[in-house]
Amino acid sequence: MKALILSAGRGTRLRPITNYIPKPMLPLHGRPLMEWVMLPLIACGIKDFVVAVSYLAEQVKNYFGRGERWGVRINYCYGPEPAGKAGEIWRAREFLGSGEKEENFLVVPGDTLCQLNYRELFHFHRQHRGPVSVAFSTRYRLEVGTAEIDENSRVVKFHEKSNLNVPVSTGAYVLDNRIFPYIEAFSPGGKEVDLPGDVFPELMAERVPIYGFVRDYAWWDVGRISDYESLLKLKADAAAEILTWGSNHGYL
Repeated sequence: MKALILSAGRGTRLRPITNYIPKPMLPLHGRPLMEWVMLPLIACGIKDFVVAVSYLAEQVKNYFGRGERWGVRINYCYGPEPAGKAGEIWRAREFLGSGEKEENFLVVPGDTLCQLNYRELFHFHRQHRGPVSVAFSTRYRLEVGTAEIDENSRVVKFHEKSNLNVPVSTGAYVLDNRIFPYIEAFSPGGKEVDLPGDVFPELMAERVPIYGFVRDYAWWDVGRISDYESLLKLKADAAAEILTWGSNHGYL
């Protein structure tokens, strides 16, 4: 299976750091962020990568090259501006396979670390034989407090930053080439096209099945300076538990 890593964004919420460094290249405990994203994928057998790049793309290409250092092959799809998740998939279609055969490929964000069992996800996708499988985690802690309020407007219970307890998409998808015509219908060459926001509603309107792979796994979206700093401040043992999680689960 091939993997597309989405790394074309400008990382505006991480400014001023990303004024000079693209988000995939943010240093994190001795490696760029995107390398930590790649390692579990390599460990579960993926050898063929496509990286969607745009902003400060040369920094990414100069570090990762063609993938020889990791024993994999890396191709790059480039656009002058980010194209949205579906738009980036469309740009990468020549590398991902758009023939008649239903070829599966994985799509992951280049800024999210997660303890997702990719092997289980692939098996789930093959079992259901649909064009789309979405990875959901039930582990998402709210950043705000909530409350239960009765019919007399009295607060009866507080929940301080509790777990949301509903499936939350962590940005990983297994797709096959049946998705390309649905993306093409949005004319992705000239505008941003989102996958869950634009394309998925069309699939559901046509009763095309989208399957949800729901598990309880930890994940970290490195999208803001506070998120990034919290990972940087981790002690070595805590960082190792997150970043080399796969070594304890038959991956790394």
